[in-house]
Amino acid sequence: MSWHLLVTPLHTAVADGGFEWVAGAGSSFGLPEEPLSARELPTVAQVLSAFWEAGCHGVPWFQVAGHDLTRDLPGCPDPATCAAMGGLDLGEVSLGVDGVDGDEPVELGQVVTDIGFRKPSGSAVLAAVVALASRSGPLLVFDDSGEHVFVVSPGEEPAHLATRWPW
Repeated sequence: MSWHLLVTPLHTAVADGGFEWVAGAGSSFGLPEEPLSARELPTVAQVLSAFWEAGCHGVPWFQVAGHDLTRDLPGCPDPATCAAMGGLDLGEVSLGVDGVDGDEPVELGQVVTDIGFRKPSGSAVLAAVVALASRSGPLLVFDDSGEHVFVVSPGEEPAHLATRWPW
């Protein structure tokens, strides 16, 4: 079975009528009462820095021109026991960058519109999103069914978020 978690800056997800979709999900946490104003999107460098800061690992499904990803997103140190030990495996990671096809390398300074995680550890995604929210502002996390939506805002306590985290 394959499952995905998707992450996008909240202000972009709720733009142009998206707020109704987000508010209508089967379960939600952290949604503001009113849509947020636009802010700068995170860069590829900020996303990679958040992964590293959170201590996460995974398999990049993207390339960064002139940059070795093994420092920022190393492979799983022990695939056989990682999940059972509560490891921080992000699974297969993809970055959405406007104007870039999936096979094309991205640049560190390009902005990221969304991040996809295929077969991740839920705790790894939470750790990465908490680290990235401190740089980019509120982030919307949702599963591939769209049934659950979860907003992580800067400054929120990871332990508190973990008690409500559906994944």
